[in-house]
Amino acid sequence: MNLNFDDQSYIKSEFKQKLRWFEEEFDLIFKNKTYNYTKEDMELANEILDRLSETINEYKNEKLLYYLVNTLNSIERKHPEFFSD
Repeated sequence: MNLNFDDQSYIKSEFKQKLRWFEEEFDLIFKNKTYNYTKEDMELANEILDRLSETINEYKNEKLLYYLVNTLNSIERKHPEFFSD
C-alpha cells in the first residue's frame, strides 16, 4: 500500500490558516481600542508584530513568504498606528 501525501500543499494550507487566525486575533485585541492605545497596548502590538516579522527569516519558501507579507500588509492597513516610527 502506498500513501500519497502532498506535504507542501498541507504545509501551505496550515500556514495560511495560522496566518488568518493570527490576523483575526490581532484585530480582536486591538480593533475596539482605536486610537486610545495605552503604552502597554503599543508594546504588546509591537512585540506581536516583531515576532511575526521574525518568522520571515525562518521560511525559504517564496509562497509562504508571500502569504506572510500579505498578512503583515493587511494588518498595517487596518492598524497603521502600529507601523509608524
